[in-house]
Amino acid sequence: MSNNASDKFTPLVGYWCLPNGHLNDEDRHVLTDLYLPILGTESFSLYLLLWEKLPNKELITQRKPHAELFSLLGIDIKRFYEARIKCEALGLIRTFRKKDDIGPYYVYQLFEPLSPDDFFRDDLLSIFLYEQIGDKRYRLLADKYSHSEMILQNSDEITKDFLEVFKLNNDDLINTPTDVENIRSEFSKTKKQKPALNENDIQPLDWELISDRIEQSFKISPDNLLENQDLIINLHAFYGIDEMTIIEFIGKTCDIVNNKIDPDRLKKSIQDRFEKNANISARQQPEMVETKDDETHNFNRSDQLILQQAKKLTPADFLAAQKQKSGGFVGKVEANALRDMAMKAYLPSSVINIMVYYILQSSSVLSTPFLETVANDWTQNGVKTPEQALQRITDFQNRPRGKRRYNNKNRKVEQATDWSKVKAKIPTNKQQDNGVQLQDRLKRLRNKDK
Repeated sequence: MSNNASDKFTPLVGYWCLPNGHLNDEDRHVLTDLYLPILGTESFSLYLLLWEKLPNKELITQRKPHAELFSLLGIDIKRFYEARIKCEALGLIRTFRKKDDIGPYYVYQLFEPLSPDDFFRDDLLSIFLYEQIGDKRYRLLADKYSHSEMILQNSDEITKDFLEVFKLNNDDLINTPTDVENIRSEFSKTKKQKPALNENDIQPLDWELISDRIEQSFKISPDNLLENQDLIINLHAFYGIDEMTIIEFIGKTCDIVNNKIDPDRLKKSIQDRFEKNANISARQQPEMVETKDDETHNFNRSDQLILQQAKKLTPADFLAAQKQKSGGFVGKVEANALRDMAMKAYLPSSVINIMVYYILQSSSVLSTPFLETVANDWTQNGVKTPEQALQRITDFQNRPRGKRRYNNKNRKVEQATDWSKVKAKIPTNKQQDNGVQLQDRLKRLRNKDK
C-alpha cells in the first residue's frame, strides 16, 4: 500500500476479520488462564471482540470502521495499536493492509491459542508466563492442565486404527485424488506462525560435552537432555551462559529422584542469577580490539567500540554493562522488557544492544513501548546489522527537526520515527510495562512447527 494521505489510519478506516480455525470454550479457558497474564486486559478484550465480529453474510464492501472497535473497547487509536501488536506478537492475530475502490482497510486474520500442552512446551511462552505470575501460580496452572497417564500402566490397548474401521477405494489409497491433493496444499499454506531463534545469531553449544557430563554426574539421560534442548538454547541465547554453567545449573536444579532436568527450577535459577549479578556489578567487558570490518570504517572510534561491544555481549550483559557505566541498576520491569524483546527475535541481539545504547542516552530506564517503537521502525526499514542500526540513528539525528516527525503515529510507515517524542508520550499504565511480547528468543513467538 502506498503512503498517500488517503491511506492514513483513522477511526473511519474499515476492518475485516478472517478466521483461521475456530474458537471454542476450551480455547477461552486457555486464553484466560495462560494468555491473559501476558496480554493484559485490553489486548485480551480486543482479541475476543474480533472473534465476535467475524462476518456472517456481510459483504466486504459493508465492512465496519475501526471507530466501532474503539467505542466498544473504550480506547483510542494509540492504545488500540498497542493492544493489537501484543496479540500479533503472541501469534493470535496477523494483520494485513488492503485497498479497494472504497478505500484502505485492514484484514485481521485470527488464530486460536495453542493447546495447554503446546503452550507449556514452548519455552518463550512458558518463561514469560512464569515471570508474569510467579512460581506458585505457574505450578498451579501446570498442574491444572497436566494429564497423568499412570492409570494406563499394565493395560492392553485394543484401539482400532482408521483403515480397520473405514474402507477406502484401493485406487484412491495408491494415487491421491487431484482435488484432495490441491486442497491439502492450500491448507498447508496457512500454518500458524510462531517466533523462532535465529540459529546464526547465537554461539553453538557443545551438546556432546553437556550430555556426557550430566549423564556421568547426575545420571540424566541424553533423551531427557534432548527433550529440554529448546529451553537450554533459549537460556543460552539470552543470558550468554556457556556449557559449564549450564551443566552446573542443571546439577543444582535437577530432579534427583527421577534423574531428570527440572525445566521450571532451571529457568528460575538462571533468571535469579542474572537479576542478582546485574545489580552487583556489570559483567567484565571484553577488551575492545580494532577490527578490519569494512562496515565500520565510516564510524568514529567511539562508535566502533560500541559496535564491537554490541557484537560480543548478550542483551542481558550489555544492559548490565551500560547500567553499571552510568551508575544505575537494572530494574525488574526493564529487565523483563528487554528479555521480551530479545526473545521475540524481531532483531538480532547485536542490533538490540545498539537499541539499548541509543535509548539509554536519553532515558534512565528501558520501557516496552519505547523498545517496540524503535524495533518497529528498524524492522520496517530493513535494519539487520548493528552498523545499519547505528547509521539509522545517525541519519535520524542529522535530519532537520521539521523532517523528524512521524506522519502517522499509529501505523507502520517507512519513515524515521521521532523516538524521543514517542518516549515522552509513553502512558504510565503499568500493564504496558508488564505485558507481552515474549519474539521475537529468550524470529516472533517461535516459528517452529510442533
